[in-house]
Amino acid sequence: GPENLPMVRSLADALEASIGATREVTDAGWLPRQVQIGLSGKAIAPELYIAVAIRGPFNHTVGIQRSGTIVAINNSARSPIFRAADFGIIGDYAEVVPALTKAIKQRM
Repeated sequence: GPENLPMVRSLADALEASIGATREVTDAGWLPRQVQIGLSGKAIAPELYIAVAIRGPFNHTVGIQRSGTIVAINNSARSPIFRAADFGIIGDYAEVVPALTKAIKQRM
């Protein structure tokens, strides 16, 4: 939910990156429609794309297929996002994201 956005923003800030969203997130009003990625949003081509808790159906992954490296974080090994990912982390994003953010900040 929206209460987890600060955690995701911290990760993005550590990477000097932007935040994108799925249609579900923008439809719920948690983030503006301008950051929506996918079939009904925009296509992006970052060097690194980290999918946090995104299931990854075709309508989203079509918007990230030109990304350099795709890292997926999801608690379900069956999530379609892992088919599009170069690297996958199966786990609770609420635990993984803060640990990843901390590790990145320590290396910067």
